[in-house]
Amino acid sequence: MRDPVYTYCREILPPSVVEHATSLSFTRPGACNLALARGNLLEVYEVGLVMKKSDDEVPSAEYEYRDAGAEEFDLPMIREDQTAPGQRSKNTKQPQLHLIGRWSLHGKIMDLRAVQRGKAQGVDRLLLSFAEAKMSLVAFDADTQSIATESIHYYEHDALKQRTFNDGQTCDLRTDPEGRCAALRLYDDQLAVLPFAAPGDLTAAKPYADSFVVNLRDAGIGVRN
Repeated sequence: MRDPVYTYCREILPPSVVEHATSLSFTRPGACNLALARGNLLEVYEVGLVMKKSDDEVPSAEYEYRDAGAEEFDLPMIREDQTAPGQRSKNTKQPQLHLIGRWSLHGKIMDLRAVQRGKAQGVDRLLLSFAEAKMSLVAFDADTQSIATESIHYYEHDALKQRTFNDGQTCDLRTDPEGRCAALRLYDDQLAVLPFAAPGDLTAAKPYADSFVVNLRDAGIGVRN
């Protein structure tokens, strides 16, 4: 029997435009990873340096188009050496993107942020926001080489909606530079705050505490989105 969901929406081609990106150590401590959001697709790459043996193997200054299915991409605009423009070194280390994983999620990613968390120091988590008013904390599982959801937080309550509806402009995420909390802007003048445990805290049962919502108008803060 045909899936009835196709009556409303059927994805013919996967999203191709990168809407959000962040760098972090997601797969292991000290890793240089790049996380990209393409619609409902989450992609994670690892940036590595590859030695180019000869000048002939160094890509030109122009962007080099690759097959859409390729899992490795050269970045000719970034080089480790300090060779002057127009000159090429014989032993140039060329940065390269290696695809770690690509996952299709249930909903369009509205924003994403890196959060340094957890018992394994140096390993970052990804905090994702979705429409209408949701955010999720995900980590990388080295055993399965996939992502694992650590928490999902919903704020689609009638008491919070009042007379407004969230749109693509009101799912913005912000994280504290010291990793103490994250905030999701939602519904008019409200903030959903998700506190985090202190980095490296081995006594914490989970890497986050219960979230709460702050109404800026009720708090007497004269800010209106």
